[in-house]
Amino acid sequence: MSNNIVIAAAEDVRSADAEELIRELSEELAILYETTDGGAGFQPSDVEVPRSAFIIARIDGYPVGCGALRPLDEQSVEVKRMYTRKEFRRKGVAQAILAEADRLAASFGYTNIKLQTGPRQPEAAALYERVGYYRIPRFSGDWDLVLAYQKDLVPAGEEVR
Repeated sequence: MSNNIVIAAAEDVRSADAEELIRELSEELAILYETTDGGAGFQPSDVEVPRSAFIIARIDGYPVGCGALRPLDEQSVEVKRMYTRKEFRRKGVAQAILAEADRLAASFGYTNIKLQTGPRQPEAAALYERVGYYRIPRFSGDWDLVLAYQKDLVPAGEEVR
C-alpha cells in the first residue's frame, strides 16, 4: 500500500467485496460472542431501500473496511456492520467510514445516527465516543449487555451554532 489514504464511499452491498467484508465481520463476531451467527440481524436488503447505504473503505483500491446505514424512522438511521480488517486497524479506516456515514445521513435528511455495539468491543465503543456519539438506552433487540449510542446531526446546509 503506497499512500494509505482511506477513501470511503457508498457501494453495492451485493458486490463480491461487500459480501467478503460482511462474511469476515460475521465470523469475527461469532467467535467473539461465542455464537453460531455473528450477523446481528443484518440483511443486504436492509440497505437497498431509500435513504440507506453500504459503505466500503478502500486504500489504493483494496477493500479494508465497511459500514452500513439502515433507516430506523424518518429522523433516525442506524449504523450497522462496522468492520475494519485486522491488519488495517488503527489507521483511520473506521473514522473514514463514520465520516461518510455522517455525510450521507445528513444528505438523506436524518437528524441523528444511532448504533449498538457489544461489551466485548471496547475499542469500538471508545471510537464512537471519540467521534461524538453518546450513550442512550438500547433501541432494538433484547440483549441486556448491548451498548447503544447516538450522534446528533446538523442538517445539510446548516451551520453548527
